[in-house]
Amino acid sequence: MHMRNKYIFNNLKILNPKQLKIIDARLDEIDLVLNGKIICGVRPRRPFPYTHPEIILLYKEGEELGMLRNYKELDRKSRKLLEKVLSIIYYMPEIKRIYNIKRERGKYHWKVLTDKGEMEFNTWSKCIRLLPDGRLIIKDVDERVYHVKSIERLDAKSRLYLEIML
Repeated sequence: MHMRNKYIFNNLKILNPKQLKIIDARLDEIDLVLNGKIICGVRPRRPFPYTHPEIILLYKEGEELGMLRNYKELDRKSRKLLEKVLSIIYYMPEIKRIYNIKRERGKYHWKVLTDKGEMEFNTWSKCIRLLPDGRLIIKDVDERVYHVKSIERLDAKSRLYLEIML
């Protein structure tokens, strides 16, 4: 293990989900009670948003409060409040159908149907990442992220477009 990583992991504070309660959620911040102390304006972040979305780092004014190994171990209300904020921070439409992909001026122009409606976006050629669980992550030229839960669930035309892009 690299010395810097070893130092970081040795000094990382692991938070007990039983000692943490989220009491309010706003656009990208939460208020919580940790070990009986109220802390407002906490920003949750996923260090591995695609491969380990259950891991959450909590920050207050740039300082790390600690890490939750699995936020799903929080009580139901806390989990729902945190998921509300995470869904805003990590907005990621699911692609349900690909209508068209055309090469235009060195980029690929996509027309798709997502769970949020019809969308158009541009990507570079190497824009798709296959995750170990079978999901696909697609990043556009503006760093927005889209995902495909399962290639098998797509229609034949959509699967063909994805095969060309892989």
